[in-house]
Amino acid sequence: MNTNGRKHLSLFSRFRTGKLTARFSGNAGRFAIEGMIYALILTFAHNNNNLYASRLGASATELSLISSLPPIVGLFALIPFAILTDRLRNKKPVVMISILSLGFIYVLCGTIAFLPESRVGVLIALLVIANIPMSLYNSSWQAFFSDVVTPGDRNSVYSFRTQMGTSVSIVVPLIAGVILTIASGTGKIMIHQVYYILAFPLAFLQVYFLRGIQGGYMNEATRIGWKDVRLSARSLLRNRHFLGFLAVALLVYCGWEMDWSLYFLAQFRYLHLNETGMSLIAVFCAVTQFAAIPLWTRIAKRRGVRFLFVLGALGFALCSLTLIISLLLPPVLGILVYFVFLSIGSATYSAFQISLIQCLLEAIPEKNRTLSIAVFNSIILISNIVMPFLGVAMYRGLGENKSAMIMTLGVVASLRFIATLAAAFRWYKMKALPDVAQIGESD
Repeated sequence: MNTNGRKHLSLFSRFRTGKLTARFSGNAGRFAIEGMIYALILTFAHNNNNLYASRLGASATELSLISSLPPIVGLFALIPFAILTDRLRNKKPVVMISILSLGFIYVLCGTIAFLPESRVGVLIALLVIANIPMSLYNSSWQAFFSDVVTPGDRNSVYSFRTQMGTSVSIVVPLIAGVILTIASGTGKIMIHQVYYILAFPLAFLQVYFLRGIQGGYMNEATRIGWKDVRLSARSLLRNRHFLGFLAVALLVYCGWEMDWSLYFLAQFRYLHLNETGMSLIAVFCAVTQFAAIPLWTRIAKRRGVRFLFVLGALGFALCSLTLIISLLLPPVLGILVYFVFLSIGSATYSAFQISLIQCLLEAIPEKNRTLSIAVFNSIILISNIVMPFLGVAMYRGLGENKSAMIMTLGVVASLRFIATLAAAFRWYKMKALPDVAQIGESD
């Protein structure tokens, strides 16, 4: 009997099984699973807002309002909720309540099609309200994550969560798009309604896994008020490290947000993509993002998350350039170029996701962290209010045609390349300083 072979096989099996089990066990696995479920909610509901509104008869201006108006409510709600959240010993309940509230509002969005009139207006109003729990979820989740996961583990845990969330975006959008393509007439609207309603049971499932995450308890609750908000804001505005990151991040966000509505209009009106075509490009982009995550994780460990943030910003710029070139080419060739090069450029979006939160947590002080995150997100939300509307306004002012779209996208691309240069300059100036991902690797 070959006992050595059996021993080697046993060791291999235990290594393979143990490695797989370890990745999905504990907090890292639960964060990954709840991230996958949240990605499903976004795929079925949030990512179809523009298409659903178009089917209900929304104009280009109304589509821009879907991107611009919701952050206004989120902006006013973020700071008060951050005060309440920072008073809690554990921020997990706020994360769970916010995701359940978001799921419920999406159910209401699904019922809009039954209204005899003013359907688009009511949909916009509900999406405005939905931004309250969505903003609260993003802000409280970031604070909860920083309380649970130590700085040295954040790169690996968050990268794994991003990878698993991206994996959902590989198959689900294609299936959802094919179903919409097959449906006809009012059947398309009914499918959208089903997608929105699915968000509620998915929210309950996400809460189930959030409840299983251990830790995050503070020794004592922090009693803070509006005075602390002023002090935190004043402290942040004197923090050169934070201000540098804020300036760069704001530039990146402005360039990204400016084409949120334009991106959909360019695909739908000028590249003439149907639901299946738009789902296919979403899937191809998700595949490259998923495949690139191990590479981004290694780069973060070797070069730091600040360098990774530069790559994320560069990807946004290249995607805008790809869309412009695609619109200038003959239709068939333009679509081919769009599919190939947008998929390649979009691979860096996962680099942006992985690096953004780590750069933010690195730049803000430990004290009143939720408030600091809320201040940062509030400033970003202001750009979220202005930039999508500005992009569509520029497009309409230039003539609301294909040439106008190309010129507007040229402005967007220029802004994104400027943002990339700013991010690269910040990385270069801070090369000598320790980086959280590299600290985690050395530990």
